[in-house]
Amino acid sequence: MNSDLPFSTSISLAVVTYNQADLLTGFLERWLKFGSARVALTVVDDGSDDATPKILRAWARRPRLRMHRIPHSSIAKARNHALREAPTPWLAFSDTDCILDERYFDILPSLPDRFRNDPAVEGAVVPPPGPKPPFTHSMFNVQGGTFATANMVFHVPTLLELGGFDEAFLNFREDSDLALTLLEHRGSIPFCPDLQVIHPHLERKFLFSLRRAMSMQERLIRSEMRLFQKHPVSYRRLRHFPDAYGTVRNWCWKYSALHARECRNYLFHSQGLSRMEMLRGWARALQAMVVAGFEQFCVILVSAKQANSLSKLRAR
Repeated sequence: MNSDLPFSTSISLAVVTYNQADLLTGFLERWLKFGSARVALTVVDDGSDDATPKILRAWARRPRLRMHRIPHSSIAKARNHALREAPTPWLAFSDTDCILDERYFDILPSLPDRFRNDPAVEGAVVPPPGPKPPFTHSMFNVQGGTFATANMVFHVPTLLELGGFDEAFLNFREDSDLALTLLEHRGSIPFCPDLQVIHPHLERKFLFSLRRAMSMQERLIRSEMRLFQKHPVSYRRLRHFPDAYGTVRNWCWKYSALHARECRNYLFHSQGLSRMEMLRGWARALQAMVVAGFEQFCVILVSAKQANSLSKLRAR
């Protein structure tokens, strides 16, 4: 880390965490190594019931580290709490499962001066090297336009003036909604490709994914409908379709095809896999296809259930 660079009083970093104790320690250690001399960190624990409170107690006396524990509600509410408690006029958000390196913390303090007339700045979210393994959760934003809070920087007074994150979205589409609100009221959100975080490929759990498939897809579709209802004109700036009807209809085939391509790319383009790793890859690929097929079935059922509502959510 470049120790000659000063500590910033203009911008700080916040992360909201919920039952991610297995990832939280690594996040804190990277901030301590690369970022603690540059920016303060605020951790908001959204009522975790795993080892998260114990980890935060162990870190309680670290300088420039602020910790808040709130009753479990939603990521939108927890992020609003971070905004209200922000110690600086600019606040960067990331996620517990992201990897922030030395370059990120060297660039972050420069953003308030570089983008002083903008309400927010979007950073890049990049994958680790190599093909995406089957049946993993990933997030990529290498060209901008996604506005994922895995790597976003906000001007705090502007966000608070506009109401912050809409807590009605709970844990889905709250970042998309906020981005569209800023675009509608403030005009633009520049993309800063130099500000990068790495989002690793996190393994999904087979039975857990199956059990949650129906409720997850129902909440996603309801959130997508609400997003279009709030932003009928600017909605297409985030989606490939002009309305929620087109987006939801596309889900019925897009993600199963996406899983198939990911599995093929991993299994046929990964070099140096052992026999056991290859067998495990095939097993994970099969699990991915089963879950994708069931999620597709859930989308169809939920879409049928919401047919009247969806039909009204078409662009005029």
